[in-house]
Amino acid sequence: MNFMELAHLIGRTAILWLTALAVFRFMGKRTLGKMGPFDFAVSIMLGEAVAIGMEDVKTPLVNAIAITLALGLLQWLLTWLNARFRWLEHITQGVAVPVVTNGRIDEAALRRERMTHADLFTELRQNGARLKDVKVARLEPTGRVSVVKNSASATTSSRPPENDDTNDPKPPERSVK
Repeated sequence: MNFMELAHLIGRTAILWLTALAVFRFMGKRTLGKMGPFDFAVSIMLGEAVAIGMEDVKTPLVNAIAITLALGLLQWLLTWLNARFRWLEHITQGVAVPVVTNGRIDEAALRRERMTHADLFTELRQNGARLKDVKVARLEPTGRVSVVKNSASATTSSRPPENDDTNDPKPPERSVK
């Protein structure tokens, strides 16, 4: 590879990097901050379009730019439509699935969503909740679990629960003074 080919490759890379940066900024924070399955797939497709344009010098640069811009525009349009039509959002992003109701685990929901008890208890701990204190816990389309505590337990403590027989074991955290 001579100097001119290297300079050409670096130039292509810079142009496609800037294009990808612009497209991701255009798509908005929601796409990057709270990725659903479809958002994730589009991000992978964008990366692939940019990578092909950088790696394959036989692919015209304008083709890689056009594909990247088209994917970004389609994703922006889809998120715009999702914000206006809930039924479309349910199709493209999925819906939240209750996995705990009134302190009881919905075993069928866990199986359907392929979620383990260990995953559930990890999410409960991260939300500072004990199983017995959970009014409802939902597996969100992003893969996170949102927790609503019973009103009596929601006001008692902001600390994560320590070991007890209703949650997966975790050593208590100790503060250093």
